[in-house]
Order: sequence, then structure tokens, then C-alpha cells
Amino acid sequence: MARTKHISSHPRRSSRKKLNWGQSPRQPAQTDASTPPSQSARVSRQNDSQEGGSAAKQSSKKRRFRPGTVALREIRKLQRSWNLLIPHAPFFRVAAEFYLVELFSDAYLCSIHAKRVTLMQKDLQLARIGGRRHW
Repeated sequence: MARTKHISSHPRRSSRKKLNWGQSPRQPAQTDASTPPSQSARVSRQNDSQEGGSAAKQSSKKRRFRPGTVALREIRKLQRSWNLLIPHAPFFRVAAEFYLVELFSDAYLCSIHAKRVTLMQKDLQLARIGGRRHW
């Protein structure tokens, strides 16, 4: 059965209060007494836009996720996809090479057990049915 997304019927809680590391929590932001707060905010925004806006981009921090969150997201994304991470032909080449190397090493051990140095066909047959699988 396919998995489906369940949506909660409960209302969402308000998010936690964000900490401002640059300001102390007891001191409010200082504004000029001569200008109303809305006008001073408008002036400061105009000054930022005149500087090019690059300072505003640098001051905004990149989103930081908890450890493991991004890894889990990548795992889910890769599990949904159909494309292979390792290309098909090189993987088959590596798997075939590994099988042959293990087969010949086992066959050589069989020939040594028979007190021979020469590798024979019967050693390969014995190694193939030997039951020692490495995959």
C-alpha cells in the first residue's frame, strides 16, 4: 500500500521567539525622537537601497538546518527517483572483476590444498561450488 501524507487537523503553534544576538533583550532599538518611527524606517530602507543592497544580502544568514535533516531529505529524494547513482556499465565491470578475482583466489587455495602449484579446471569447479560468497 502506498504511503500518503497525513495533514494535521490541529492548528499550528506559533513559532519560537527568534534571538537577536546583536542586541540586548532589555534595550529597545534606538530611534530619533524628531522623526516618527515609520518615517525613520522608510529613510533607513532608502539608504540601504542606495548602497546597492549587497550589504542587506550579506547580513541575511543562510538557513541552517539541524544535523541530519538535510541528509534525510536527500535520502527521501533519492529513494523517489529512478535514475541510477552509479552508471550501469562501469558497475557491471567492477562486479565482474570482483567475482573473477575471488573465484581465482579460491581456486588457487584449492590447488595449494591438493599440494599443487598449477591451477587446473577442477580447482575452478571446486571453488565455484565451495559456497564461500563475498557479495
